[in-house]
Amino acid sequence: MPSCPTRWEERGISWKWGGTTVGSSRVLHGLVVTLVLGLPVVMALAILGGYILIRRALAPVQRVTQAAQEITLSHLERRLPEVDSGDEIANLTVALNQMIARLDESFRNNNRFTADASHDLRTPLTILRGELESLVVDRDMPSGLRDKLGSLLEEIERLVKIVEGLFALSRLDMGEAQAERVQFDLAALAETTAEQMILLAEERKIALSCDASGVVEVKGDRTRLKQALVNLLDNAIKYTPEGGKIALSVKAEDGLAKVEVEDNGIGIQEEALPNVFKRFFRAPNVRASNIEGSGLGLAIIQAICTAHGGAVSVVNIRPSGCRFTVELPLAKNS
Repeated sequence: MPSCPTRWEERGISWKWGGTTVGSSRVLHGLVVTLVLGLPVVMALAILGGYILIRRALAPVQRVTQAAQEITLSHLERRLPEVDSGDEIANLTVALNQMIARLDESFRNNNRFTADASHDLRTPLTILRGELESLVVDRDMPSGLRDKLGSLLEEIERLVKIVEGLFALSRLDMGEAQAERVQFDLAALAETTAEQMILLAEERKIALSCDASGVVEVKGDRTRLKQALVNLLDNAIKYTPEGGKIALSVKAEDGLAKVEVEDNGIGIQEEALPNVFKRFFRAPNVRASNIEGSGLGLAIIQAICTAHGGAVSVVNIRPSGCRFTVELPLAKNS
């Protein structure tokens, strides 16, 4: 029985393939199969190649971004990695490094000026304080004049504290805390500091307790970290009313040395919490309490913690008071 010709064959359309006549429908079917099977492979190869090319192109940007995140106010000596691509990214890296160098020089000049000015101010203030103290103890001095001299002496003492705070901050900004780094037990230092500060607390009829039983080894400047502990305790004593309580604790937790100072004092207004570590900042309720202060104590604590690779934070607690937390990296062999 003769075969019926296909529609393509009826129209006289056919292809030669290896000496064999092939119908157009079979050719089209083969092309469709090739496209269906080959297109995903081609697309996958194109996507993979594009991904590899983009990764290679963006690798310098990622290195620059990571290096930029590590550059802070205390690490302005660092620079972005140079890119030898010869394109806009390389030019941008050079420009950013030049800008960071100018910022570094500016901050260094500013810190140098603050340190020099603070140092120069200490001498005349010390002389003024000595002269006023010698006048106040004069028995022939009229009582009214003695009271005025005593008031002047108090203001000079306040100026001395501000100048000393500025001097300490300028030296910390210049990296003084990184000059002497030794390993020691922070818990033992905190316990000794609490014993020294307990006399001041007792004068205010405040109970000061210390929980520092375990060994907490850190590496850093012992003098500066002691200054941070003194400032924390002095701040708590200053803003805790008579009959209040202050608790100091030191422990090792999650690879960090954790120092907490908790009190039941006047606390800090919630809207003021983000600004308490800024220089010369004092919360409105603190100013209203008429308690003397320069607004530099907490800034010094933050500068010391930052210089040691740590951080300090504060939260309010209920019903009253606040909790300051200092976290420092533990010594590696702890």
